[in-house]
Amino acid sequence: MTGWPEGGVATIEEIRGTAPLVIRRTVRWGDCDPAGIVYTPRFLDFAVSAYEGFLGQMLGGDLHHAKRALGVDFPVRGVELDFRAPLAVEDRFDMVLQVGEIRSRSFDLHIAARRADDGRPAFRARLSPVVVDLTSRQAVPLPSPLQHRAAAYARAHPFTTEVPA
Repeated sequence: MTGWPEGGVATIEEIRGTAPLVIRRTVRWGDCDPAGIVYTPRFLDFAVSAYEGFLGQMLGGDLHHAKRALGVDFPVRGVELDFRAPLAVEDRFDMVLQVGEIRSRSFDLHIAARRADDGRPAFRARLSPVVVDLTSRQAVPLPSPLQHRAAAYARAHPFTTEVPA
């Protein structure tokens, strides 16, 4: 199977669920080395893309518009990646997003990825963004809408160290 729909271009990412947020991604040739295995740095790109999707969901729409409206940005200050199985060109995998610790100016977002074909864990990631003022670039408290929605999401979908099915 090529992953390309008849008469069109395949999507790279699609939302498979919102409770919790599950994003399916298809590995493309540009993600891989000449042997067709995903380059290590691309896993961070996958995780950041999922993180941006999560922030957009928490802020109610277009992420970049919401950041400008709130006058803040969300740079990632810490990252952790744990590889469980290789991914190759045209592999599909699902990323399940969970909220970990919520602090006054930052929070932890955990991403557990499983291969779509057999459900085997592919990788885990933890991203720790910090909220900064767009002008001063100084850390500021989490915007109230994000803090409340992230806390509600965390209660509804508690973080576990197990890779969600």
